Amino acid sequence: MFSVIAFHVVIFGLAIAVMTRVIPTQSVSNSLGYLHKSIGITTPSPQQVRVVALIWFVSIMIIVDGCLFLTVFIASLAHSAR
Repeated sequence: MFSVIAFHVVIFGLAIAVMTRVIPTQSVSNSLGYLHKSIGITTPSPQQVRVVALIWFVSIMIIVDGCLFLTVFIASLAHSAR
């Protein structure tokens, strides 16, 4: 449980740091550029970098939370079937 809370705190902290410009735009742009090129999609323009980074952070949180929820749900079904 601690690791799930720590994960959310880190992602939320990164999102706040990006949106408040604590992390420079160029660093965020480079990171997004590598990510987008690795999966074969176009890189965002400099004006879109912060919004796209926020979208990535929210997507990561939704995916991880969904996987955790499904794991717990399937485990509870398996446990109740005994």
